[in-house]
Amino acid sequence: MAANISLDSSAIPATENTGRSLADTLKMITQEIILQYKEDDRPWIIGFSGGKDSTTLLQLVFYALASLPKEELHKEVHVLCNDTLVENPAVVRFIDDTLDKIRIAGERLNFPMKVVKVTPTLADSFWVNLIGKGYPSPNRFFRWCTERLKINPTNEYIKKVTDDGEAIILLGTRKAESSNRAQSMKLYERKGQRLRRHSLPGVYVFAPIANLADNDIWSYLLSVKSPWKGDNRKLFTLYRNASGGECPLVIDTSTPSCGNSRFGCWVCTVVDEDKSMEGLIETGETWMEPMLDMRDWLREIRNDATMRQTWRRDLSEGMGPFTRDARAEILKRLLTVQRETGLSLISDEELSAIQWIWHHDFHDAPVVAEIYKEVFGKEVLVVRDEIVKRRKEERDLLEQICAEEGVPPELIEQLVQIEKDKSGLMRRHGLYQDIDMALKKYLKRNPEDASVEDSST
Repeated sequence: MAANISLDSSAIPATENTGRSLADTLKMITQEIILQYKEDDRPWIIGFSGGKDSTTLLQLVFYALASLPKEELHKEVHVLCNDTLVENPAVVRFIDDTLDKIRIAGERLNFPMKVVKVTPTLADSFWVNLIGKGYPSPNRFFRWCTERLKINPTNEYIKKVTDDGEAIILLGTRKAESSNRAQSMKLYERKGQRLRRHSLPGVYVFAPIANLADNDIWSYLLSVKSPWKGDNRKLFTLYRNASGGECPLVIDTSTPSCGNSRFGCWVCTVVDEDKSMEGLIETGETWMEPMLDMRDWLREIRNDATMRQTWRRDLSEGMGPFTRDARAEILKRLLTVQRETGLSLISDEELSAIQWIWHHDFHDAPVVAEIYKEVFGKEVLVVRDEIVKRRKEERDLLEQICAEEGVPPELIEQLVQIEKDKSGLMRRHGLYQDIDMALKKYLKRNPEDASVEDSST
């Protein structure tokens, strides 16, 4: 045997599930896992969020692998956890502790297992996009965060570990979670087979616990010992103290949103109320109150016209990104929450990236270091200080020249940026059209500026 653990099915309550006892159903699922593992050499990637469903899935995989002879453990299993960098801090501590224990248990049992946590790139991070670029707080119709924070990091890891482009992703998704999830799972199913298609070529999804109900999940977790931490009482307590569902590993746009999950982002504005954080606060986690207030405020301001530009980033008309002052206010409030909670909610690298974007977007950009000093009363080391300094010198020179020529510096800066964006292309298609559009947009917003009108004719 590959390991010294085994499943004691007698400990599982004899509840009914689709006409079978739960113990029999779990034996069938375990057998399916074993058969699929032995079928080929495609590596496994197990999505693990730390919630009840992914924990059930991983436990079943542990017991299945433990039943195999050592020589049959022939391919790698990757336990993949996605950290958006804006996860609920209470859950982050719980998951990090769990991942460490999973890693130790896998080594002890000699499993060919890797435990990995992926994060978004700096350019894709939540705060760089919301505060830096001014993206409005996400909602159900513009959920820009899902792809950047979840899908991209996960898919990049999948592509990295699949040399020949083939892999199988194991997910703890269940049809009982919601009708939308059941429909999306059915859409991608391959009739008569265990696997369903994934958006990446050569990658398939295996969802062994798809037909289990909530009661089945908890009956299993509370009656069967965890191979890495003994029992699941702490997990049960976390669920008991908060309400809502579980945020699954998101692998494509067909995966439903986390919604009110406690295993999700504390800044999530897709739902009206964060009942999970409210529940945790009510049970004693009062340190989260400033975070909940911040989340609620972000949701309120997303549709406030006074906080949004009247043009989009592509210069088209409509409610656009957050304004200069709104972005500065969001950063100030975030840093205040960071000070009040003692948590690290935004990194120095993100602060640096935000400053860089602000200097690109605004002629008179706010200074991140000054906002930080206002909140904390001390300096912060913002990366690229020399670049920012040089950028300020360039802006001062531009203001001087524009004052002499009687033209608006913000417009000239925008035209220069259009030129820079096209400078690396062999065919600078659309350059004159973009310049013309920028001039017209400026005149529409500033009809009193005759100097620009004269220069554009």
